Amino acid sequence: MRTFGHKRPVRDQAGAVIAQVPSPVAAMTRDELGGQFGKDRRRRLAVTLADGDVIVMRPTGTRREVSATAQDIYRFMIRVTTGRYDARVRELKKVMTLAEARRQARKERGW
Repeated sequence: MRTFGHKRPVRDQAGAVIAQVPSPVAAMTRDELGGQFGKDRRRRLAVTLADGDVIVMRPTGTRREVSATAQDIYRFMIRVTTGRYDARVRELKKVMTLAEARRQARKERGW
């Protein structure tokens, strides 16, 4: 399992561990960024799991980094998915209320 803040051991001639060197886990996205990202539209994202539960992203070939904690990203994703669900429920309620009003109006007209 890959972990945040991974450290790689440094060994001496005898093979004993003498230090730990930071060795963050990094990966590259498969797809390029789309046209909505302006000048970065044809670049892929480099994603790094840094120490302190921080996720760092940057377009390849640039130094512009964007970082956030894993908890913040998880919170954002929950909000986004919950917001979509809530919007669908509200829309469905609105449609049902409108349909009921139309049925009632037809009933009063005697249709």
